[in-house]
Amino acid sequence: MGLFMDSNGIPIGYKLFPGNHIDQTTLRPAMKKTLGKMDFGKVIVVADGGLNSGKNLAHIVSSGNGYIVSKSAKGSDKNTKKWIVDPNGYVSNEKGTFKVKSKIRERTIEDENGQKLKIKERLISYWSQNQYLHVLHENRKFIEYLNAVIQFPDKLKDKQSKLQKYLKKEQIDKETGEVIDTAALLSLDMQKIQMDIDLMGYYTLMTSETDMPVRSIIDKYHGLSRIEDSFRTIKSDLDGRPVFVRKDEHIDAHFLICFIALTMIRLIQYKILLHLGKETKNVHNWELGLSADRIKKALTSFAADALPGGYYRLTAPNDDMKLILGALGINADFKLPTVSELYQLKYDFDNATLSC
Repeated sequence: MGLFMDSNGIPIGYKLFPGNHIDQTTLRPAMKKTLGKMDFGKVIVVADGGLNSGKNLAHIVSSGNGYIVSKSAKGSDKNTKKWIVDPNGYVSNEKGTFKVKSKIRERTIEDENGQKLKIKERLISYWSQNQYLHVLHENRKFIEYLNAVIQFPDKLKDKQSKLQKYLKKEQIDKETGEVIDTAALLSLDMQKIQMDIDLMGYYTLMTSETDMPVRSIIDKYHGLSRIEDSFRTIKSDLDGRPVFVRKDEHIDAHFLICFIALTMIRLIQYKILLHLGKETKNVHNWELGLSADRIKKALTSFAADALPGGYYRLTAPNDDMKLILGALGINADFKLPTVSELYQLKYDFDNATLSC
């Protein structure tokens, strides 16, 4: 599923693809199907490195839109890596746990028709101590193995696959030391190893929005966590996965229901955050209000039973349901509501979500 959300984390469109499609090939058709049919004006597409390709960026820019995309620091070209690790130009916070720098550059990319397109973009590099410590912890055993190989080169013969990207092979005559085709001598590319270690904790972003403040660009990119949270909600709370249907139209219907349910939950959560006085632009955790699971249970428990005489008995709302009603501005203090009053309650719910 390719999912689009607005800056508040509210879903606005999606498109499904077969599981064997490469991520980079999904953005353009998804944009044409969803954003291309909606009159949003200029849209800034925020995406991770999996969607970062020249063809995608060319399509975004040619459509009059903008982009903020990540690029792996380790996957950058040689000159960019040198610029990233160069301490000159960085601005740090008071604690020294974060630093950032940027520059404007021009480069040429190729669109889906093979046409060359010159673009101007801002390249941002920033380092986070938390990310550095996280990466260091994840690679602790590998670094220990690296140090062991440096001290005892014979260990290199045991697990060559682990160090494949750092190996240098030369043909050496064991007796004369001359480079000839008699035996392969394995050695470590220490320069490449040191560069990868130096790049730990660094992120790089590329954006067409050269006039936007750097801190705002980074904050918008961090908003991608809401996409991951939405997929978790679809898979778990809304039972989106696994899928027990096979026909395309049934799969489409299944995910359409999931998408509508997700949108309804997000609208309710958004209203709850506003009701509680939370800052919605910078909140990446919807559960500061109510989790999707608690909202689902509260709504399911809110029911009415028919009584004689055309009256109904409404379930007393629990604390979560009271919060939802309060956030939506709905008065549900009915003793024995009639059918018309229940219809009015439903109308109030519909209006409250549509006005988000």
